[in-house]
Parts: sequence; C-alpha cells; structure tokens
Amino acid sequence: MQRLIALHRQIATEVVMAEQKPNNNQQLYYAGIAAIVIVVLIALWLLLAKDDKPEPAINLLPPAITEPVPPVPEADPEQDTSEPDTTEPIPEPVTEPEVTEPVAESEPMLPALDESDAEVKQRLLALNWRSGLAGLFVTEEMLRNFVVQTDNVAQGQLAAGHPLLRPLEQKFALGEDSAMQLDESSFARYQPYIQLIESVPAEQVLALFNRYEPLLQQAYAELGYPDELFKNKLIAAIDVLLATPEVSYPLALERPSVVYVFADPAIEQLPAAQKQMLRLGPDNQQRFKAVLQRYKQLLQ
Repeated sequence: MQRLIALHRQIATEVVMAEQKPNNNQQLYYAGIAAIVIVVLIALWLLLAKDDKPEPAINLLPPAITEPVPPVPEADPEQDTSEPDTTEPIPEPVTEPEVTEPVAESEPMLPALDESDAEVKQRLLALNWRSGLAGLFVTEEMLRNFVVQTDNVAQGQLAAGHPLLRPLEQKFALGEDSAMQLDESSFARYQPYIQLIESVPAEQVLALFNRYEPLLQQAYAELGYPDELFKNKLIAAIDVLLATPEVSYPLALERPSVVYVFADPAIEQLPAAQKQMLRLGPDNQQRFKAVLQRYKQLLQ
C-alpha cells in the first residue's frame, strides 16, 4: 500500500509539470499516459489486495459455551448393533400339578371263622420262613387252636389236642449208660422250631394278627370270654413264658413211672408251660425269649 501511495504521488507531480508546458500535443500525450497509469494502478491494487490479510472482525458478544460431544465408537461389524429387547416377557400362568392321594387297596372281606383256614394258610405260608421249615405249621383249625393254646399258656398250662406245630420226630430217650439228665442231644431237637420262629420279622406276623383279630376275638368269645380282649390274654401268655426262671444246667431227671420228671422238686412244681421252656435248653430258651419280647413290644 505504501508503494502505491508513493507511485501515485510521482505520477501527480509529472502531470502538474506537464500542465505547465504550453504544447497541446504534449497535453494529450500526458493525459493518455495518466489514464494508462490509473488503469495499471487499479489492477495492481486489486492484485495486491488479494495478498493482504483482512483484519479479523471484533466480536462484541460473549463466546457461546457448547457441551463437548462424546466420540461415537466405531461399530464392530461382527457385533450385533441392534438394540436389545428390554421389554420384560409376560410370565405364563403356572398351574399347580394335581396331587392325587394314593388309593389304598382295600382288604378283601374276612372269611367266616369256620372257613378261615384256606386264607390264613395262604397268607401265613406266603411269609419268608426259613426254607424247609414252614411245613412244621399245623394248618387245620389254625385260629381256634391258637386261641386255645394262648388261653392255656396264660394259665401256665399246655392244651393237648390243639397243636400249632407238628410234634418232634425225634423222641426224648436216654441211653442205658447215660446219666439221668437233659443234655445237648435233647436240646438240639428243638432247634428247627427256634429257627422257624426267628426267620420272619415279628412285624410281618403281627400284620396277620391285626387282620384276623376280629376272628380271634370271636373264637375267644366261644371259650367263655365274650367281654374280654384277646390281645390282653396273648400278652399275659407271653409274660408267663418270659417269667421262666433261670436255672443251672444240666438238669437232673428221674423216672418214678413211665415219664421222666425233674429231680429238683422246685423245678418240677413250675407251671407246665415254663417247664417246657426249660426243656428247650439254655441257648434255645434265650433266643425264644428274645422273639417273645419283640412280640410283646409290638402288641402293647
């Protein structure tokens, strides 16, 4: 810009000096030069004006405060960019399963007492008795014989003619040179009976008792006890057997007549049911008492 001003001043001086000369041709010559110079000056000014940097405008307003925009993360082409479904699923109604009570199979009707042997035999022999020993049961008049023997044992007696088990095949006998006493050979005869009684849990046998208790009660009434409970008589019979005294073996015998008796009067005076317990021998007797004790616990 300063160069333009200086150039402008130089041209103006040259024009004034030209005006002082009287020649008209010179005047026209200098006028043409002035016009060319003016055009050149305007072109130079336009050219130079493009290089000049304009002064920045003054902004009197306070700067606007803008929140920083967080950068947008680049999308992973392998990642699902779809928005997740945030709507909660509507739960399906829960129906409670129907609880059905198990239908207990009803027991068949009890047979008549006079016709009960077939069913009692079937159910009794169906228990898991020791192999080969269930044949010891007598299967005629089973309920009545049981009631009669129970009533007699409760009184300390043994009823003849109403067997519950088949009799021993091996009879008691002493050799000519043997001492008059009970020995191991005599006790061994009773082992099949003890093994039979021990082979089935008392709970299973008592289940049969519970089924046939009405018939047992009927048979007990036939003996002349219409107002008494047969179960109480059965517990009383067990108590008599459990009360058999403890004695020292061997037990001496004597034979004043056809049958053998205990040489000790105190033992011979015991009830018949307890003397039979002594004939079992010490080991068999203890095993039988253990079974009887279990039956008593379940009956009470």
